Amino acid sequence: MNAKPPDPYTLRMPTGSPGVTWQLPEESDPAAALPCVVLVDRAGLAEFAVLQRGLRTLGVPSVRVDAGSISGLRIITRLDDGSLTVNGRRIIPTVTWVRHFSPRAVQGGNGSALSLFRADSWGAFIDQLSSLSSLSAARLPGGSDLGRLVQLDGAAQAGIRTPRTIATTDVGAASAALASDRIIVKALDRHFVEPEPGTLHGIFPEIVDGVVARSLPARDAPMIVQEYVDHWAELRVYFVDGEIRAFRVGKPSPEAIWRDTASVTVSPAVAPEAVVEAVHRLAGIWGLRYGAFDFLLTRQGPVFLEVNRDGDWRWFETKAGVDDVSIATLSTVRTLHRQVARAGSATIDLAGFLALGTDRIERAKVVTPRLDARVLGALEVRVDGTIVHVSARKARLLAAILLSRPNQVVPTDQLIDSLWGERPPPTARKNLQVYVSVLRRRVGDRISYQGWGYRLDAGPDELDLLEFRRLAGAGRDMRRRGAPDAAVTVLDDALRLWGGQPLAEFSGVALVDEAVGRFTDLYLTVNEDWAELEIERGSHIEVLNRLDDLVPFFPARERLVAARMTALAGCGRAPEALSQFETVRRQLVAELGIDPSPVLRNLYEEIFHGQLARADP
Repeated sequence: MNAKPPDPYTLRMPTGSPGVTWQLPEESDPAAALPCVVLVDRAGLAEFAVLQRGLRTLGVPSVRVDAGSISGLRIITRLDDGSLTVNGRRIIPTVTWVRHFSPRAVQGGNGSALSLFRADSWGAFIDQLSSLSSLSAARLPGGSDLGRLVQLDGAAQAGIRTPRTIATTDVGAASAALASDRIIVKALDRHFVEPEPGTLHGIFPEIVDGVVARSLPARDAPMIVQEYVDHWAELRVYFVDGEIRAFRVGKPSPEAIWRDTASVTVSPAVAPEAVVEAVHRLAGIWGLRYGAFDFLLTRQGPVFLEVNRDGDWRWFETKAGVDDVSIATLSTVRTLHRQVARAGSATIDLAGFLALGTDRIERAKVVTPRLDARVLGALEVRVDGTIVHVSARKARLLAAILLSRPNQVVPTDQLIDSLWGERPPPTARKNLQVYVSVLRRRVGDRISYQGWGYRLDAGPDELDLLEFRRLAGAGRDMRRRGAPDAAVTVLDDALRLWGGQPLAEFSGVALVDEAVGRFTDLYLTVNEDWAELEIERGSHIEVLNRLDDLVPFFPARERLVAARMTALAGCGRAPEALSQFETVRRQLVAELGIDPSPVLRNLYEEIFHGQLARADP
């Protein structure tokens, strides 16, 4: 085990066909602005090559740009009409997905100020191409590029276990502080840097004996130092717009995936429910549509390590002999493209384009019923402002299931189990088709069959659940960015969308309960964020008005309990705050066999000794 920093390991990016790859309908009019998927990655990577072939089979126009050849592009970007012209071909981006792009990928750099400016300019363009709403209605992977420390902190705040971690230049002192039998030392940011296009230098994680680690010298750059977590399995979990695909990974060392691929084993796996819940929770908090999550499975439950927004999947699929993630990404991109193309844009009427092949003459209009659905309370569906009455319970249940899982496929077998239980009739599949037809007649063609299940497409302005997720993500992001006043307003707007227990009439149906559990968890997290912000502003009474009826139902949510205790103490009601702690302590011991966390116990001590500041009357 080395006592000195390891030497960088050099890798070469796989090579492929450089330049721009178009997959467009043969009959498309070159003069028309064509709705099109935009993919940007490295030429030698297989993920987008496979995705683009699948999109072509499904009739979805796409363009794939090699990041290494980007400096040779001729581009025109217009913010007024949302169009992008690439090498003379004008398109309307519907879905934009950028992976593994770095300004270092730009060819022709010689270290001069001009070449650095060129690389940085292309980097800024690609970054903004995938961020500007006027250039693409749907963006993958979604969210922002979070560093490892932000990820670990966010997961811990969400109640998900993480390794004990210290970021430092003094590796030896950090190892001594952790006092673990084994220590992991790894990069604070990415494992690789790209000093020249296509050449990667990697600093891989080290597993070091705990005693040896205490004598490691200081580094000249910050590193992450973590406890080694004993585990019985490691999972790579892919989140694809609500879908979960998992693999069990076995490797003799952290760097084996790059340096000794033959020693690595990969097999398809079913992610434990606790992992599924954690992935959905974190993806919702961070606004991700795609992410490759790494977890360790321990006897005490899952441990979150990190998420990679650029995480490759074809290597894992090839090792495991499956193509599950490729199918899920293809379905997601195709569906997002259809949603955006169906909605059209301010300047191009898609219906007219499809019918006449051009946007320069009078066009037909698409008539899509206006949906306004609510699942954050009792089920309610309005179409064009009129309430839709669905009297048949199975049809209502089907609507509840599809609306509680918007924009994702719900397998047919799971729908049949939910509607008919363990003994469905022989005609169940045909009856399901009838119920789907009933709903389609009411909400339009937004319900589609995907080959293995049904999917209901909706936008944030059509479904309260999606608007809640949007506002929750925006508010939490504002808080992270240091805008508490704006954040508290947006979070309050999100919470006001709730109208009681979601979909209570369908309680007991597994698919509904699972979905409601996920977005209820986000609801509680938003309450916690909102309450902490309001407490910082001294609004203790407002916090109590909202949390008084909430905390008794969720005694294990210690952030929620802590917020109410702090608000009580801030209003001069310290005895009630102490009583709240005792009530929660008894419940946790009786129901879960655990004591309150050190954080909650410390808060109790501060209140007991009068150390918590009281708000001015």
